Amino acid sequence: MKTKKKLAVTVIAIAVLFIIPLSAYAAVDGYNYNKAESFLNKIGIDNSELSRSDTKKVYKDIKSDSFEYETTVDVLNERAQEIGIESASADGREIYDSIVEYYSLHYTAKITSEQIKSIKAGMTYDKIIEYLGPTKDIGSGVHVLLYAVDGDKVFYLSYADGKDVCNQSGEQLLKTLIDAKQDNTAKNTFNATLIQRMDNSILVSCPTYEKFDIINLRITQDTVIVFKDGKKAIIDDIKDKLTITISDVIAESYPPLGTALKIVINN
Repeated sequence: MKTKKKLAVTVIAIAVLFIIPLSAYAAVDGYNYNKAESFLNKIGIDNSELSRSDTKKVYKDIKSDSFEYETTVDVLNERAQEIGIESASADGREIYDSIVEYYSLHYTAKITSEQIKSIKAGMTYDKIIEYLGPTKDIGSGVHVLLYAVDGDKVFYLSYADGKDVCNQSGEQLLKTLIDAKQDNTAKNTFNATLIQRMDNSILVSCPTYEKFDIINLRITQDTVIVFKDGKKAIIDDIKDKLTITISDVIAESYPPLGTALKIVINN
């Protein structure tokens, strides 16, 4: 009887030894797959038609800067064609760089405040961008990355070099968020933030607006410029947070070009 009990205990012990490594492997595999899926999704690649193995291999191929896996070139070429980049190149690195450049010009990434909160002080900007995903760079001279947060706020990430270290924690960065809620009911009216003011035009950012997320606006002699309390203002007074009404005609350029009918300075 004792021999049978010992045998049963031994069998259970051996089974546990197998179960623990298998469950640990499954956890690591799940983590690596989710990380790979998140990265590919951030550059618009739908991995639903890729196997778990291919998803991880493509991710590793890109992140290691190898670009040696044939499937990597295939999925990158497919994504490039979807966004209008005509590329028949067999160089995966070249295609990937073109996609990232496209995102820096045209695409405002949508993220959550929880993602920002997870950023650790001491991370390099390259690591932060890898985590949050590529997005539009509206900077001139320095990088100013633009993110739409929770659908109604804006986050600007400014830096000179991707290898520089960000000394702010996620909690500190959350305090820099700018309210960008679009709650206007009037036609062609939206909330925006001033990026640049020229002699007779302004460049504004409006990443939560449905029609565009950045626009260059002409200011004419007919443009009404006022402060929030209704007092008259001039172009030199325009700064920070604005509520803008524009004409129906918008030129198809990048950034799009329109004419401001009314500008309310909300500061």
